[in-house]
Amino acid sequence: MSNLPGFYNYKGLLVFIGILLLIFFSIYVFEVVKLFIIAFVIVYITSPIKLYFDKYINKTFSSLFSIIIFILFLLSIFILIVPIILEQTQNLILILPSYVSKFENFIREMNTKYLFYDQFKSLDISILFKPLSNTFLKSGNELIKNSVEFFNSFFNIILILVISFYMSLEFEKIKSFFNDLASKSNFKDFKKLTDEIDLVLSKFIRGQGSICAILAILYAISLFLVGIKFGILLGIFSGLISFVPYIGAFLGGGLTLVLGLFQFGISIEIVIILSIFLAGQLLESYYLTPKFVGNAINLNPIWIMFALLTGAYLAGFVGILISLPIAAICGVLLRYYIAKLF
Repeated sequence: MSNLPGFYNYKGLLVFIGILLLIFFSIYVFEVVKLFIIAFVIVYITSPIKLYFDKYINKTFSSLFSIIIFILFLLSIFILIVPIILEQTQNLILILPSYVSKFENFIREMNTKYLFYDQFKSLDISILFKPLSNTFLKSGNELIKNSVEFFNSFFNIILILVISFYMSLEFEKIKSFFNDLASKSNFKDFKKLTDEIDLVLSKFIRGQGSICAILAILYAISLFLVGIKFGILLGIFSGLISFVPYIGAFLGGGLTLVLGLFQFGISIEIVIILSIFLAGQLLESYYLTPKFVGNAINLNPIWIMFALLTGAYLAGFVGILISLPIAAICGVLLRYYIAKLF
């Protein structure tokens, strides 16, 4: 039995079953598990900084400095960008009803000119849009409320940072422990598997994160120069939402275009906005993605949608952010065992 490869080796099968059980167990205790997932992401992002400091100072201090640098980076973002985002978000929520009213007037005008006005003059168009407006506002408020409740929890933030510090400090020992365990259990492909997972996470978290940051800056500056209201907010949103493959660009560009039509109507500004997002997509597809990500992630669109919906259901906005890296890891494991099976 021990001579049979991979999947048929009972020890490899036990490892695979153990991973599945761990995933299902994590779903039931997700409120706790997500703290460790966020901490792991922080450690993973800051690991190059820690490795650099390891050459010159004690590992305890290098772990501490890497976390401090990460905190300072986040604080600089909160001080410089978050106040602008909050202000423009509040203004957008306040002005949204007037945009809906403009659209209602446009529909009525088209109805008067081109349709059977006598038959439709008693139709209350607002009935069609009130549910959409209320749903948008309710969803937006709930998203903001849930995100603020989590990230404004001082206890959670401190706990995440403490977990990150100790995880960073013990990261190499944890890796060595699993390497030794795999070696003793004769799981020869463990190193290859972990290297592939590391490549996928590196490409996804660091690579896709870099792409989002670049696009957010370019979109925000470009839309601000065009003169569209909430240009900085829309630019940052469009850049960050590109973290979600396939649908991110559609959501960011579509929302900006709709709000631009309310402000400018059919005009040269709309053509410029379309050109900005077209240029952004070309830049992302033909330069940024090949450079920072390549073909390492290899996630099917259906698998992406399933992961996003599951993450949103389990943990809201935070779940959306961490669902794709988890899906990428599961994809690596699934491909590995399918390859061994067939």
